[in-house]
Amino acid sequence: MPVRRAELAVVVSTLVVTACGGTKASGSGGSSSASTGGATNAATTTSGTATGATTASGATTTGSSSSGGLASMYPGDMGIQNDPNVVWTENFEEGSVPAFYARYSDGQQAGFSLDTTDRPAKSSGMASGKLTASGAGPNAVDFYKEFPQGYDELYVRYYAKYEANAPWHHTGVWFGGYNPPTTYPNPQAGLQPAGNDRFSIALEPQEQGATPRMDTYDYWMQMHSWMDVPMGNTAYYGNSVIHDPTLTAKPTWQCFEIHLKVNTDLSSGKGAELGVWVDDQSILQFNDTTPLGYWVKDKFCPENATGTECTMYKPANPTLVPLDQQYRSTAALQLNYFWPQNYITDAGSGTVWYDDMVVAEVRVGCIQ
Repeated sequence: MPVRRAELAVVVSTLVVTACGGTKASGSGGSSSASTGGATNAATTTSGTATGATTASGATTTGSSSSGGLASMYPGDMGIQNDPNVVWTENFEEGSVPAFYARYSDGQQAGFSLDTTDRPAKSSGMASGKLTASGAGPNAVDFYKEFPQGYDELYVRYYAKYEANAPWHHTGVWFGGYNPPTTYPNPQAGLQPAGNDRFSIALEPQEQGATPRMDTYDYWMQMHSWMDVPMGNTAYYGNSVIHDPTLTAKPTWQCFEIHLKVNTDLSSGKGAELGVWVDDQSILQFNDTTPLGYWVKDKFCPENATGTECTMYKPANPTLVPLDQQYRSTAALQLNYFWPQNYITDAGSGTVWYDDMVVAEVRVGCIQ
C-alpha cells in the first residue's frame, strides 16, 4: 500500500506546516467552533431514544432518526454552531481558501477550492468544499483540526458527493485521538496502536467504480492484521467492520454520520460504541456485546454480513464474538481531532465534495 506524507511512521515536526490564524467566533462566516463544554441540551434528552441508536438492552432501532438529533432543532442548520453540544462546524462559507485554512491546525491546500455551484439540497449555505487529488499530484488534499479538549464520545455528521469512477485510495472523513495531542495528522500506516498512543475511525470507499462500496478504515489497539503471522512495519492496515454492498459512495449528495464512544473500562472494550447512519438510516450499531461476528484476517464480519469479502471466506463453524472495541488503555487518550481528506496515488484523478459538517457530543441527524 502506498505511503503518503501523513501516513509516514515517523513525522518530522520541523517539516509540518501549521496554518496560521485561529478559530472564528461563533457564527462568523457560518463556520465556527462553538463549544468547549458538554452540557446536554434539554430538547435532545427529552426526545427519547433516537431511531437507529443503541438501546439499553443492546438492541438497535431502524428507520429515520432525524427527530432525535440536533438538526431537528435547527432548520437548515441555522444556528447549530451555537448549540452547547457542538464541538466544531464547517460549512465552507469563509469566502476564500486562505480564510478557510486559517481555521485549521494543518492542511494541504493544493487541489482545494470553494464550489459555489454545488451543495446539498437542504443546505442554507452558498458553497461546498471541493477536493481534487490525482496520481500525478497533488496526491493529498486535506484539512486537519486539533481539539484542545479531548472527548470520550463524538458524533460526526457531514455531507459528501463522490465523483464516479475515480481511483480512490483514502477519501473520507477520519477522526480519532492522539496522546499527546498533535497539530498534524500522523496515522502511522502499517503499525498497530499500542493503546496509549492513538486510534482512528474513518468511513471511505473501499474500491473503485461508479458507486464503490464504503466501509470503515479503523486503527485501534485490538485491530487485526491482514497477515496470518503479523510481522514487520506493514502488518496492520485499517480494519473494515460493516461489509454491506448496498453502502456505496454515490455521485450525488449523501448525509453520513459516524458515532464513536471510547471504552470506559480501560482493560477491555466495555462501554464502547460505534455506529454509522446514511441519510438518517441506521447502517450498523456496535456496542460491547452486539452484533456478534467473526474475523476474516483484518475484516470483522457481523454474522449477517452480505459482502463477498466475508461470505466467500466464512469459516464452516465460525466462533462468533462481539467486536473488541478497546480503543485505549489510558484515560489520557481521547477523541481530539477531525481530518477530512482526499488522497489518490493511482493514475487518474478524483473529486470529492464535502459540506455541512458538524462534530457534536450528541446525535446530529441530517439537515431539516
